[in-house]
Order: sequence, then C-alpha cells, then structure tokens
Amino acid sequence: MQVEYEIINIEEPIRSLSHDEANGFYINAENISGLIDEYINQNEYDHIFAVVKLGDSSQNVEIPVNDWIGLGGMDYLGIGLSNIRIPSDETSYIYEYNSRINTFPEEVYIHEFLHSLERNSKEYGYSIPELHDNEKYGYENERLIGLKNWYSDYMQCKILNENNEYIGLDKIVYTLKPPHNSNFEYTVEKDIGLNEENILEIIGTAIKIFNKNINIVKENVVNNESV
Repeated sequence: MQVEYEIINIEEPIRSLSHDEANGFYINAENISGLIDEYINQNEYDHIFAVVKLGDSSQNVEIPVNDWIGLGGMDYLGIGLSNIRIPSDETSYIYEYNSRINTFPEEVYIHEFLHSLERNSKEYGYSIPELHDNEKYGYENERLIGLKNWYSDYMQCKILNENNEYIGLDKIVYTLKPPHNSNFEYTVEKDIGLNEENILEIIGTAIKIFNKNINIVKENVVNNESV
C-alpha cells in the first residue's frame, strides 16, 4: 500500500466538540465540516486525520478527555475520519522516534486508519478479526515497537487462527475507495427533462453499474489468487 498525504494547518479554532460516555470529548464531522469543506471540494481524499490539541499543560488549560490519543471508525461524506490528539505536555516523546524508548511513533495513525478499513470490510460483508483483539491471537504490546507486528499481519492477512487458517484484511478492501465527484462525471444532455419517474430510473441504473463493477473487482481478485 502506498500513501500520499497532505498536511493542512488550519488556524481557525474549533468552536464545538462532541461527547459521549465511552470517549469523552472528541472531534466529530459536524465539529469541523465548516473548516475542511473547501479543501475536500478541491481535492479527492480517502481519509482525514483531525489532529488537535485539547489542552496545554504549560497554560494550565485542559479539556477533560478519556484516556485516548486517537479515535477512528468515523466518516465524513464517505471519507474515513480519525482523531489524533496532540499531547498537552510539549515535552512528550509519544510521536518522536527514539531508539531507546519508541521506534514506532506512527502507531496511532496506523491504528486509527485501520479502524476505517475494518469498518469498510464489515460493511462489505467480510468477516475479519476485531482490531483490538490482538491478545486473542497471541500478539502482545512489545517494548519499542508496540503492536507493529499485529498491524503488519492484520494488513497482510497473516494472522493464524485456531483452525490453522490465515485471516486479516481481504486484499479487495484496498481497492474499495470512497466515492468522489470524479466517479460521477457522465456526459448528460442539459435539456433532459427530469421527472420523478426517470430520476428513479437513473438512480436504479447507477446502482446496477456500481454493483456490476464491484462484482468484477471481486472476480478479478479471486482469479488473481487462483493463478
């Protein structure tokens, strides 16, 4: 898997937060839509990380949150959405490479991105291990590298289960990108008369084309595996 990313520094403050009992305060799509819409409309993204600082220990300002540094599994306009919390303590090494303490500082980004792939897999009907079930399959949080081995095997479908079968993310999940505007750029006569009947016909045709393309992708994956 290859990744291209863009870092956008938005100085306008977030003016609202979401809250629930499980996660405390966090950033939902409705909290940042007004800040990111212009960028989404200009480019095509498959995933969004909302990287925020919910406090500043040097200024004695802290928003009470539960014990998380990242939250995932959300989406906005079909695009995966994750939170990454910058530590309130500016001396924190959590995202810095240190050969004696932490050689996998990107772990939280990988983890939250995988929550989106986990969610996509389940929505398309694939049975996969829960991302948080690493101990169930014998993977421990190791010094220096954390759960790097678990994520690697999870992404490559190399987790061995009790039946001696390899499980994990199906390869097809990496091809199931979110829909973008460019996916719907069809040539249509401008003077077409749209009414309730032919609007439903157009929608039905689009759904048939989508399902047909998904089936083609699935067939190709199966064929490639059998070669």
